[in-house]
Amino acid sequence: MNIITIEEETWKQLNERIKSISEYILKLDNTSYDSLWLNNHEVCQYLRISEKTLWRMRTKGEIAYSKMYGQYYYTIGAIKNMLNAHAVQTSEEYMQELMAKGKSYIEKGRTIKSGK
Repeated sequence: MNIITIEEETWKQLNERIKSISEYILKLDNTSYDSLWLNNHEVCQYLRISEKTLWRMRTKGEIAYSKMYGQYYYTIGAIKNMLNAHAVQTSEEYMQELMAKGKSYIEKGRTIKSGK
């Protein structure tokens, strides 16, 4: 076993760097996926509802959406808001699955636009 000694100032700098790295990693873990966009099929699949049910929710204004070139898109944040408003009765298990799928999409290369 070797004993290594360093100056106090060097030790403080090393600790600060370790602390900065730790904070950065924790910040990455707490990334919000609320702005990730999903299409009709993805939302229906994860909520286990039909496209007609999703259409009804959209026309009643129960879920926020965007339409582009005839396709509808929803953010995970809008889905969470709808679930929190009890528009659709679902379990925590489905919500966790939705979040896991959102994370996997990001890992596959989708990007989240920040600041929106």
